[in-house]
Amino acid sequence: MVIPSVCLVDAVPCSAAHPDDPPIKAAIAKGVSFLRAKLPNQFGGYNALTVYAMLKAKVKPTDPAIAATLTKLANKVTESGEYKAREHHVYEASVDMMALEAADPEKYKSHLAAITKYLLSEQLSNGSWDYPPKNNQGDTSITQYAMLALWAAQRRGIQVPTDVWNRAADWYVKTQLKGQGGGAFAYHPAASVAGDLDKNPSHSMTAAGAGSLMVARLFLHPNAKGLGGPPKKTTPQVQATGGPKFGVLQSIDFEKLEDENKKSVEKPGPKKPEPEGARVAVGTIDSSVKGGANWLARNYTVTDVKGLQKWPLYYLYALERMCALTEIDKLGNSDWYLDGSTYLVKAQYSDGSWRGGQPAVGSKTGTPEATAFAVLFLTKSTARILDKRLGAPDPLGAGMQAGGRGLSGDLSLVEEKNGRIDQKKVVLPIDKLLAELETPKLLDVSDAQKALVEAVQIGDREKLIGQKDRLKLLARHRDGEIRRTAFWALGRCEDLSVVPLLLEGLAEDDLGVMIEARNALCTLVRKPRGIFVRGRPLPANPNDTLPDTATADQKKRAIATWQRQVRMNWRAWYFRFRRYRDRDDLDELIFSTTKDDSRRPAGR
Repeated sequence: MVIPSVCLVDAVPCSAAHPDDPPIKAAIAKGVSFLRAKLPNQFGGYNALTVYAMLKAKVKPTDPAIAATLTKLANKVTESGEYKAREHHVYEASVDMMALEAADPEKYKSHLAAITKYLLSEQLSNGSWDYPPKNNQGDTSITQYAMLALWAAQRRGIQVPTDVWNRAADWYVKTQLKGQGGGAFAYHPAASVAGDLDKNPSHSMTAAGAGSLMVARLFLHPNAKGLGGPPKKTTPQVQATGGPKFGVLQSIDFEKLEDENKKSVEKPGPKKPEPEGARVAVGTIDSSVKGGANWLARNYTVTDVKGLQKWPLYYLYALERMCALTEIDKLGNSDWYLDGSTYLVKAQYSDGSWRGGQPAVGSKTGTPEATAFAVLFLTKSTARILDKRLGAPDPLGAGMQAGGRGLSGDLSLVEEKNGRIDQKKVVLPIDKLLAELETPKLLDVSDAQKALVEAVQIGDREKLIGQKDRLKLLARHRDGEIRRTAFWALGRCEDLSVVPLLLEGLAEDDLGVMIEARNALCTLVRKPRGIFVRGRPLPANPNDTLPDTATADQKKRAIATWQRQVRMNWRAWYFRFRRYRDRDDLDELIFSTTKDDSRRPAGR
């Protein structure tokens, strides 16, 4: 039974997601293409938001569309050094600042200073910002963007008075909702003429309020730590002998892993000078932020947002910012980035856009502002500003090559550009790439893997499906890395007939192959987090649930337990949904098939 192709975008990986995972990276690239096409016709702050998103997606400021828009933004500062917003006042000024700072803070430093002066003049006496005629007594959303802009200014050496941060933080703390909506924030919490919806709990405004408090905290209490606990140690790549392998899922040397974990503990940097006149205590800010985060955890959602402002993509960008600043990886048991990126990859229109609110009937495209918010979320734009670790990319597909790490061992595939060592792009048809995996002539295994992933991501999926029989043979290859590659590809063949072979992969000795088979099943059947049992999925990697102090024996037992449970869950799923003609002798088909003695998966 061939699965009907509704959308040719891969499901997000089953493991914790990362901006450089191939399906996410492809979604970002398509979003950027849409934004570039729409940018010349954007005005009034929308163009600055579009530029900012493109810059955070690593598009160069010299891109013609971006360069033309930056000139328009800069021209809002007069010869006398006064900034004049054209349409959207504080909103417009704020995103103009963010775009100019992200593009070239030195070139535009005088412009940043002019916008800073404008924003400081617009702050109300209660510490907030608002739209003219400023009769709401503060707007949570506008205040958020003013603070983001002033953060950008202060990062570039433009001084913002401490009392500006004091008053803004004090306004957020005082206007946080109490009682039934305790911990949440509202759109116009202090307005005397606003409707009830303006004062109701809002997902978007709660993420905005908590995130803005954390921005103020950066300058009022610069030595305070994040709220999400100490930074997690990333699992080091343990390389097999013979040079670096592709990806991170390999046979694990537990003793070496423990040694590497000890080395990966970050040492605290030097203390920053404490500002004079910080009036809002760090405990007050932290209590308020925790209240907001707890409300979001209790009312967790990705798209079904509450409040007057029903813009889920605006919310997702605010959520990314809050979680980056607080160092919160999960809200309760929910992985906010995995869930958000899974939704966005599926919700993207074919032209690369997203829509922020309810789509119009028959709509086949989204809007630039919604697309910009989606790109800012997917790129983890705030985490990059803070230089936070983004986690580990999907093992098959997206190793970033910086400073020569992760590059090909074949020097003919490496070149130097502007002092940076880069990988030359390998372009071969999929059948040739599979031939290289079978019998390497031009490429080593890692180079063939990378080229195969690239070919599939840019649209050669139909050609991959045509190579299914060849992939089945590669899934029984002696080399574990080649088996991993075959399982990765089989998961993208849109054909349930390969499920029995993927189930075989779950019985492997090699943890990396085992996990890749599981991920392939997730992708194939559109279950990004795997099979849920009693409302919860198993972890994508058995090592993810272990403490840093776990012994080698404990880790081996955890792997065995995880493998048994994963096999049982997927086997039960297949018993229920397998094709009718596959229902005879299923146990023998899946669990009794033997291969040559040089490679017999465990548990048979």
